[in-house]
Amino acid sequence: MLMRVHILSLVLLVDVATCFGGKQPGSAGGSMERAIPLKHRTAEAAVNEEMIWMRKLFHYTPLEATRDAFAEAVRQIKVEKKKEASAPTPWGHASREYHGRLISCWWLRTPHGRKEIYFDTGFPINTPGEVARRESACAHYMAEKMKSLKIQ
Repeated sequence: MLMRVHILSLVLLVDVATCFGGKQPGSAGGSMERAIPLKHRTAEAAVNEEMIWMRKLFHYTPLEATRDAFAEAVRQIKVEKKKEASAPTPWGHASREYHGRLISCWWLRTPHGRKEIYFDTGFPINTPGEVARRESACAHYMAEKMKSLKIQ
């Protein structure tokens, strides 16, 4: 009888440990509190690093979201359906402040719904010209990558 109690206690302990030993709620980059710290300090390299993280976490990037939105618009035109007046924007970027730090926030529409991801740039928000540099780097990156966009 005592042996059964010990075995049952051990099994219960292992079950409880596996329940609480997993990942914490919310993934890395899922909120401003859990923003992914960027290793690159230049704005251009940081944007590239952000794209790598999005590919790693979502298997999707803003460029692919744009490609899919264009492909859907072309498909609707081909079948002569009337397109809605305002199609949803496939992605967006903003620079935000969190506890004095500059946070880069991206959102995009994936096949699995809207996803948001936050990156800690490593710069204080009051760094002169840093927000403009980040936004300009994002726009330049997307403009360059759009040139190679192929719609099938």
